[in-house]
Amino acid sequence: MEEIKPITFKKPLKKWWRKKKTPFLIVISFIVGLFLITSPISPANLTRIFDPYGGLQLDRGRINVLLLGIPGKGHDGPNLTDTIMVVSIDPEKKSADLISLPRDLWIEKYAVKVNALYHLGVTKGTGLELVKEEIGRVLGIKIPYGARMDFSGFTKAVDLVEGINIDVQNSFEDYFYPVPGKERELCDLEEKEIEISEEQVKAMGASSNKIKALMQKDGKVATVAAQPKNEFEFTDKEVFKLFPCRFEHLSFEKGLTQMNGETALKFVRSRHGTGNEGSDFARSRRQQLVLSSFKDKILTVNTLTDPQKIVGMIKTFGESVEVDIPVSEYPNFIKFARGIKLIRSFVVDPSVKPPLLIAPPAYLYGGAFVLIPPDNNFELIHRYIEKIISGSLEATPSSERRVE
Repeated sequence: MEEIKPITFKKPLKKWWRKKKTPFLIVISFIVGLFLITSPISPANLTRIFDPYGGLQLDRGRINVLLLGIPGKGHDGPNLTDTIMVVSIDPEKKSADLISLPRDLWIEKYAVKVNALYHLGVTKGTGLELVKEEIGRVLGIKIPYGARMDFSGFTKAVDLVEGINIDVQNSFEDYFYPVPGKERELCDLEEKEIEISEEQVKAMGASSNKIKALMQKDGKVATVAAQPKNEFEFTDKEVFKLFPCRFEHLSFEKGLTQMNGETALKFVRSRHGTGNEGSDFARSRRQQLVLSSFKDKILTVNTLTDPQKIVGMIKTFGESVEVDIPVSEYPNFIKFARGIKLIRSFVVDPSVKPPLLIAPPAYLYGGAFVLIPPDNNFELIHRYIEKIISGSLEATPSSERRVE
């Protein structure tokens, strides 16, 4: 076997380096510069290479993302938000806090409920930006990122990962879940113009003896008639009674349940559940549960760890999804989402002691039910959120979940 000889230099190494150092560094600098110019990483973003968070925008060491769910085209109020949630990720502790806001929270600055902010943003051309800024003000945090999805996009997303497993906390039924496309159905009733007596005109305060009415098949008047050329106005109870074909009966049993996109959507949207599941706050907790389960499932699908494939997926959803997260930051979002080991859920609601929100007299807000902080001071909410992100506020056992 040939003997391996050590490498030797004809000239001392130190002298060679001193002589060659300047042109060597010039060549290296040229190669690095060429790489930076031709690669997706521009010189302006060079700091991302040395940043453990890859250039992600943080607030007090946390990554905050606003999530909005809207009905979308084909529904009443297509841009009114059905889900309003902030996901706050702590990369160091590998935890995430889900913070939900009630739809009836009053935003004095714009004189609207919080669920109308996105609609307002769309009309102003600011969309997600307006909502992120205002929700950030409400909670006392900065929210640099946002995502909006409509019902169609939600069902597509869940079906794309072949369904999700939900641990239903409470059994409940909902006899009045709206059937899409049947919002204006008259069921077995017929709209007609009828004549009433002078006595009835006086009793009803009508302007003439001709009024609109909804008639049953047997010719009986089913409703209190409306004035001619005016729309009918009904309370929820009247709608449930008069138009049963507009609704379907939902039933969910306590325990682990596999759900496809359509079922998961019904689970998070149900607003008339029996027991304690009929409140806006119960819905918020169900939405957090679904989001948490969806996160677990989507990160087990290898194709979704490729940023380009995520972009392609978003494009297939079309207008169903709106995301303002830069494509270059997708890998870091995925990395930190994969690392989450603890998920905690919180809802900003009146049940917190002292109460974070109260319901003022409806007549002060045009007869609408709204929620505001006591004395309209958001400092109490800010302190509550500060306790959440600092880790000093413990979640209830049912609102905390370890991720394997």
